[in-house]
Amino acid sequence: MQAIQTMANEMLVNVALGVITLVGAYAAYYIRVGINMAKAKTSQIEGDSARKLLNDALMDVENLAFKSVSATEQTMAKTLREAVRLGNSDREKLLALGRQTFLEVKAAITPDAQVIITKNLGSFDDYLTKCIEDAVRRVKLEDPYFTLEGELLSSGSP
Repeated sequence: MQAIQTMANEMLVNVALGVITLVGAYAAYYIRVGINMAKAKTSQIEGDSARKLLNDALMDVENLAFKSVSATEQTMAKTLREAVRLGNSDREKLLALGRQTFLEVKAAITPDAQVIITKNLGSFDDYLTKCIEDAVRRVKLEDPYFTLEGELLSSGSP
């Protein structure tokens, strides 16, 4: 009887150790799953945050570029373009005005926004140049007349 009791105790101990090991393995598995879910949530939150920062930076650049181009058009560009057309000024002054607008917008954008755009798009300067070119196009579309090859044409003309 003593031998059976000893064997039964050993068997119960072995079964208990097996169950404890199995429960430990499941616990470790679910802890790992929980950690991975937490990491995924954190990266999603960080991704959403980074996406919002990028979108905000892009919107700031686009808005500032449009406003700067509009202001430049109202104050100097239209007159300078007309002077170039009439031969009273050279085209280089008009190009210098574009470079000045570029530098003003770039100086007004925070370095953090420039870094975010560079990190995500490759080049802040290229993006800003495209924004300014688009702003010039939009400003010209708002004006019912525009200069082309030295002639004043209505935007409705072929």
